[in-house]
Amino acid sequence: MMRLFDSHLHLNHPAFQGREESAWSEAQAAGVSEGVVIGYDLESSRRAIELADQLPGLYVSIGVSPHEILAAPTGYLEELERLAGHPRVVAIGECGLEYHYPAGPKETQIEHFIRQIELANRLNKAVVIHLREADEDFLKILEARPPGSAILHCFTASREVMEAAVARGYCVSFSGIVTFKNARDVQAIAAVVPSPNLLIETDAPYLAPVPSRGKLCEPAMLPATLRRLADLRDTRAETLAEQTRENARRVFQISG
Repeated sequence: MMRLFDSHLHLNHPAFQGREESAWSEAQAAGVSEGVVIGYDLESSRRAIELADQLPGLYVSIGVSPHEILAAPTGYLEELERLAGHPRVVAIGECGLEYHYPAGPKETQIEHFIRQIELANRLNKAVVIHLREADEDFLKILEARPPGSAILHCFTASREVMEAAVARGYCVSFSGIVTFKNARDVQAIAAVVPSPNLLIETDAPYLAPVPSRGKLCEPAMLPATLRRLADLRDTRAETLAEQTRENARRVFQISG
């Protein structure tokens, strides 16, 4: 059986409350052997660590997303740094820029994104980046205050952003969006990202891939995204599974 790595899932989301273990067991039965549970505020970051302590194959990224940054308490960065000492914490984020949905003033988002980048750089960890309709400001940050290592999660940005990220050695991760019929721009970029920079994710409970679109996204659905990505890249699913798993383990500095 293929071994897949889900580079971005929210098993810590209320949608999975009370059935985290069964959801992850179903994912493992589907070939998803490892994954990173992503925090989006302090509470969800702590919950991600609890789950990684309980369930095999899970790692953690801790951070405050742009959706939650206005509610973040004073001193949240110090708490993130404390949590980062846990051995299952492999990255900082998700953090970034959200200009599609109201998420606070752009200047505030940029300020806190940079703060979390600086924390990740200081701790020698990758940054998990949320980026939506903010390409221009993101490219400016790459020039001025770049992460040392990064993953652009659920990629929907421009080819220019992809190429700028790849030039810095960052990873680009694709979700179930790549299976959607109307996602031609995303599919075109997914077809040409260099293999060493490619990741896959579910973003569960969001963005279930076809043929499950519209349902709650489960980590067990990752193979559907893998198969579509393999088709777009004219490669074998088994080859892509191994490549993306190796890439994830490298960028998240997972050994053994």
